[in-house]
Amino acid sequence: QCNALALQRRDILLAAGTTSQITKSTKHLSVVSDSNTYEALVYTPKVQNPPLIVILHGAGKNEAGVWSLSDPNGEHAGLAPSLLATGRAPLALVNNFAIVAPYAAGSRSFYDEPRRKLLDFIQWFCSKQGQSSGCPCVNTSRISLFGFSDGATVAVELLTTRRFSAAVIASYGFTGKLPPQAVDRLYDIPIWLFHCATDTIFPVACSDRLVTILRNKAAENGYTNVESLIKYTRFDDDQEGFIGPLRGHTTGITASRCADVYEWLLSVSPSSSSLWSSS
Repeated sequence: QCNALALQRRDILLAAGTTSQITKSTKHLSVVSDSNTYEALVYTPKVQNPPLIVILHGAGKNEAGVWSLSDPNGEHAGLAPSLLATGRAPLALVNNFAIVAPYAAGSRSFYDEPRRKLLDFIQWFCSKQGQSSGCPCVNTSRISLFGFSDGATVAVELLTTRRFSAAVIASYGFTGKLPPQAVDRLYDIPIWLFHCATDTIFPVACSDRLVTILRNKAAENGYTNVESLIKYTRFDDDQEGFIGPLRGHTTGITASRCADVYEWLLSVSPSSSSLWSSS
């Protein structure tokens, strides 16, 4: 299934004219590596102390190395790293945000990895040790998550730590009901969810349920504009032209290309204090 997804993405992106080779198009990306957690691709804009988006990819073989995240023909094609590598990223992303995309090497996805490992990676990324290893200095009160598929499910779990200022959640896949303690820790965090009604991998009911629970909890706690706090873009059909068994499971690509997503992240208020130590 993962191979089929990679081939279908390749065919669609090539048909759209995305033919740049990785070796010719990644001059703005670099690799950082923490020996205790992850290797990751990094993009740094020209602005100083930018907000940071942590990109959590979906499931795959994850055997091709961290640079495969930038491959327009790869299994994670269409997310921010490959858009940046091929010059197709929205300017609102290019000009304003640092990006870090850890790579779940050797695992099917981050869902199979300890959540602490990701948190430790982000902590390292923000630390002086991380900066000495090539990580940019970022605004640690404005760190958001972008999760797709399994990465979306993990991102929601990470949000319960309340160490992130916002999140974009595409094709969320948890089929159960969140415990009350998790809802209490999530309802007032700005979240923008994307899902497609024809998603054949993770049913749209997963996001429907999450949106309803969080909006109801926010309303109970005095929020009057819950649709702006918990945003939801629910497509009737696949926006990327995918067909067959993977139809509808492409909202991570659609959201990554959407300039409004990055404008929205810029509009979100920073956390009241830095939630990540730089020591």
